[in-house]
Amino acid sequence: MNHKSIDINIGSEATKTFTLVSITIYIMAILNGANIISNSFSAAIQALSIIPILILTLVVQRQISITFIFAVIVSIAICIINESVYMLSGTMMIVFIYTLNSIPDIDYQKMLKWIAFTSMTTFGMVVGINLLTGWGSNNYEMWRVDGFIFRKSLGFSHPNVTMLLWLSIVLTICSIYKKSERLLTIFVGVSTYFIYSQTQSRTSTYVIMLYCFSILIIGKHVYDRVGKTLSKLLCILLPILFFLISLYSLLHPYSEWLDVLLSGRLSLYQQFYDTYGIHLLNTPELENAMFDNGYLQSLLAKGVIFTIQLLFILTSIGWKVNRMRIKDILLFGMYISIAFTETALQHFELFLPIAITFAESHKKEALNY
Repeated sequence: MNHKSIDINIGSEATKTFTLVSITIYIMAILNGANIISNSFSAAIQALSIIPILILTLVVQRQISITFIFAVIVSIAICIINESVYMLSGTMMIVFIYTLNSIPDIDYQKMLKWIAFTSMTTFGMVVGINLLTGWGSNNYEMWRVDGFIFRKSLGFSHPNVTMLLWLSIVLTICSIYKKSERLLTIFVGVSTYFIYSQTQSRTSTYVIMLYCFSILIIGKHVYDRVGKTLSKLLCILLPILFFLISLYSLLHPYSEWLDVLLSGRLSLYQQFYDTYGIHLLNTPELENAMFDNGYLQSLLAKGVIFTIQLLFILTSIGWKVNRMRIKDILLFGMYISIAFTETALQHFELFLPIAITFAESHKKEALNY
C-alpha cells in the first residue's frame, strides 16, 4: 500500500473521530443550554472528548512537533499551578488546532455538514417543543435603555444562551462550501431576525447580520485570498485589539450612557476589578461571577498567565494560512468580536468551526501552490 493510500485511510478515520467528537461537544452544549444536563456533566464529557483526539494524534503522527509538546506541557502546568481543572480548555484548544492541521486528508466539509445537521436538528427540536408546549420557558422582563423589554428563551436557560447557540450553528453552516452562498445568507438572516424578535439578544444578532450584509455585498469574491502581510496582521491584531478595548473599558472611566447601553456591564466589571484586582493566577471568588466579556473574564477570574496563553492560542488559530480567504476573516472576526459582550472564547461549539475552517483553508492553499 503506497503512502497516498495510507494517508487517505488515516484521513478517513480522523474524519470519523473528529466528527463524532465535534457532534458530542455540540449536543452537550445544546442539552446543557436547555437545562437537560448539568454544566459539570457537560464540561466533563467535553473534556473527555480530548482523549480520542490525543490517541489519534499519537497513533497516526509519524513525528510529533516539539512546539506542540511544549505548548501542551505548559498548558497542563498552568492548570496545575492554578489548581483549576476547567483551565484544561486551553490544552484542548491546542490539541484540536494541531490535530486538524497536521493529519492528512481529513474531510473538513464532511465534518462540517454532519455537525451542522446534528446541531440544527437538536437546536430545532428544543425550540419546536418550546413553541408547541411552552416547555423550558425561561422568559425575562427587563429594563433596557429607555423601557422594559420582554425576552423569551425558546426552551433554553437564558435568551442570550439561545442566541449564542444559534451563532455556533451559523458559524458551522457558513463554513460549508456552497454555490448558493447568497441563498444561505438570506436564510441565516431571516432565521436570525426571528430568533432575535423572541430573545432580544443584541450582540450575536448584530454580528450575524453584519456577516450577512458583507457576504451579500462581496458575493462570489468571498473565497478570494488577501495578501500574506494582511493575513498575519489580522491573526495577531484582531484578538489583541478586542482584548485591549476590553482592558480600556475596565481601567478607564466610563460614561453613564454607555454603561446603560451595555446593561450595566461596565460598572460591574470595574466593581470586580476594584474588589479583587488583577493577579497572575486565578481568583476563585470570580470563577462563577457574571461576566459578559470573555477577555475580562479570563483576565480577572483566570489570571494573567492563563490570559497570555489564551491570546497566544487565538492568534495561532489561523497562523498557518499564509493568505486568508475573505470568508476566513469574516468568520474569525465573528468569533473574536462576540467575546466582547459574551464569555464565548472557550465555548468549543464556537471555537471548532473556526479551527476547522482555518485548517481547511491552509490545506487548500497548499494544494494550489
